[in-house]
Amino acid sequence: MKESVGKRRWVLGALLLVWAVAFLFTPLGADARTIKIGILGPMNFVQGDHAWKGANIALDEIKAAGGINVGGVKMPVELVKIDTNEIMSMSNATSAVEKAITRDKVDFLAGGCSSGAILAMQDVACDHKKIFLIAGSGSHPEITSRVGKNYERYKYFFRPSPINAINIVALVMEAMPDIAAKVRKDFGIEKVKCALLFEQAQWLDPQVPLFQKLLPQAGIEVAGVWRMSISALDVSAQLMSIKESGAHIILAMTSGPVAIPLYRQVGELEIPAFITGVNVEAEGAKFFQATGGYCQYGGVAVQGSNVAMTWRTLPFYEKFEKKYKERPTLTASIYNSILIIKEGIERAGSLDTEKVVLALEKTDFAGTQGRVRFDKNHDALYGPGGLTGCNVQWMPNGTMSTWWPNGWKGIKYEGVNELQFSPWMVKYWKENAGKK
Repeated sequence: MKESVGKRRWVLGALLLVWAVAFLFTPLGADARTIKIGILGPMNFVQGDHAWKGANIALDEIKAAGGINVGGVKMPVELVKIDTNEIMSMSNATSAVEKAITRDKVDFLAGGCSSGAILAMQDVACDHKKIFLIAGSGSHPEITSRVGKNYERYKYFFRPSPINAINIVALVMEAMPDIAAKVRKDFGIEKVKCALLFEQAQWLDPQVPLFQKLLPQAGIEVAGVWRMSISALDVSAQLMSIKESGAHIILAMTSGPVAIPLYRQVGELEIPAFITGVNVEAEGAKFFQATGGYCQYGGVAVQGSNVAMTWRTLPFYEKFEKKYKERPTLTASIYNSILIIKEGIERAGSLDTEKVVLALEKTDFAGTQGRVRFDKNHDALYGPGGLTGCNVQWMPNGTMSTWWPNGWKGIKYEGVNELQFSPWMVKYWKENAGKK
C-alpha cells in the first residue's frame, strides 16, 4: 500500500515538473493569446461610427501582417465596440469604460470624442492602469497636462490626435489672413469682421478669449460671440443675429451633431458669410446629404485631408472610401492610434503595461495627418515636422476641395485649390459693401 502511494506521488511530481518546464519554455502568446482593444465612441453618431470604421481599417492591416509581433510571437487582435453615448451622457461614458475593462477584459483603449467625457473616462482607465489613446476629438489642454502634473497616475494616456485646443486655435488662425485677404480683394472691404459661434463645451472655453485676442492682431474685428448646444436642431436665431452684425466670416467650432443644422441653415437662410472652423460632422461624406446640399461652399479646418500629407494619407482615404462609400471624418484617425499601439507593443516586445508606456513615449509615426511624436505630456506635437492640418470646403457637386496650406511655412500639398465664396455671399457684399 505504501509502495503504491509513493509511486503515485512520484508520478504526480514528475507530471508537475514536466508542466513547469513546459510553462517556462513556452513563449508568451503561444496559446493564441488575443490582444483586445476597446474602441470608444458614441456609436449612434458619426463620431463613434467613424472611429469604429477607422479602427477596422487598421485591423485589416494588422491581420494582413499576421497579427502583432510580441517578442517574436504573432498575436491576433480583436476590436471591442464600446458605445460611450458621451454626447448625451457623461455617466454613460464612464460606466461603458468600466465595463469594457472589467467585463470585456480589454487590454487597451482608443477613441472618445468629447473632452468632458474623456477627462472622466481617463480617470477610469488610469484607475485600472489601462493604456488609453484618444483619436480625432477631445482637445482640451487639461487632458494631457494631467500627465505632466501627475505622471505616475496619468502616464497611461496619450493624445496622437487631435492637436490640443491651443494648437487648434493656431491652425485656424493660420488660414484666417487668407480668408480676410480674399474678402478685401473681392469686395473692396477693409474692415473684415468675424463672428465666433461656438458649441457650449468645455474644450472650447479656453479658445474664446484666445480668438478674441488673436483675430484683431490679424487685422480682423470680432463681431461678437455666440454659443450653441452640441445637440441643437435650430441655430437660426444665432445666424440671423450674426448677419445683422455685419460679419463676413463665421468661425464655428463644434464636435457634435449641431454642425448639420448649422451648415444647412447657413445655406437655407443665405447667410452672407464664409463659415469655417472645426466641425467633426462637417468632414464626412454623408454631411453633404445630411444638409440637403446646403453646406456647399462651407469650409472647415481639418487635421487631415485627401492630399499627400504623408505616405499613409492617400492609401487610407482610398481604403476607407472603397470599404464604406464615404469620406472619413476626424475620428476615423483612430486608425493611427491602433497602429501606434501596435508599434509600441512591438518595440516593447511585451504586453507589460509599463514597458509599452515607455515604448509609446518614443513614438515617431507617419500618420494620415502628419508625423506623430509626443511631448512630455504625451501630447502630439504641432507644426512642421509634426501634425499640421488643412482647410477645406464643400463644393456644389458634393466633393471637398482643399484650399490651405499653400506655402505656409514651406508646406504645400499638390492638389490645393483656390478658396471660393458662395454666390449669395458674393451678391450680398457686392451690393452692400459700403453699408455695413
